[in-house]
Amino acid sequence: MSETSSMREFAVVFRSDDEDDIVSADAPGDAMAVHDHGDPAVPDLAHPVWTRHDTEGDVVEVADVEEVEALVYQDTVTQVRELHSFSHSVRLLFHAATLKFYATIYMDDLLWRAMKSSDFDAAERAFEEFVAQANHRARSEVRRVQLDAANRQLQRVIAESEARAERLRVNIQRNAAQKQRAMDRETELRHSIQQLDAARLQAQLYANRTFRQIGQLHSTCAAQLPRYRGGWVGLRKK
Repeated sequence: MSETSSMREFAVVFRSDDEDDIVSADAPGDAMAVHDHGDPAVPDLAHPVWTRHDTEGDVVEVADVEEVEALVYQDTVTQVRELHSFSHSVRLLFHAATLKFYATIYMDDLLWRAMKSSDFDAAERAFEEFVAQANHRARSEVRRVQLDAANRQLQRVIAESEARAERLRVNIQRNAAQKQRAMDRETELRHSIQQLDAARLQAQLYANRTFRQIGQLHSTCAAQLPRYRGGWVGLRKK
């Protein structure tokens, strides 16, 4: 795997006990990083500086990625620790055959960088450095997740507000329609009442005229009946 500038963010730097020699995990072998004029190089402040042990095997070295992938594929390593943070995962592995510890970092389940050491404390510090880097990258992921959740919540609030506003508009339109129907019905009722009242007056006039005609006809009929003199004629007994 070719090393890019972004991959160098995961470099780890060690300092010897007398602080005269600085060893970078990205440097070839155990070479010390010094300036040509003999002054010790100042490590990047973004990377922690750890004390180098006297034992030669305590130095953390850059491990070959394909080598680590082969060990993992062959299932010859034991996982000591693991941290998952969004697309990143950091693992501390132990290879019993060589007594080596491997600090590895993955992105999208693909091995990115690997460091190895025969000393557990040194390998653990490399693991913790990878963890710090993964957590630093996770801050942007956390922010993205928060903003995405906030936007979804706002979208739900907007959708609920729009639905409520639509219901209110429908209610207003329905109220206006019902009010207009009530006004139309009131007008229709008044017109119907006027027609019925006029019809009642016409019927009353006709009834009155009919009653007068009946009275006149009755008087006429009564006048045409014969009248008996001397009052009522008694009935004779047989």
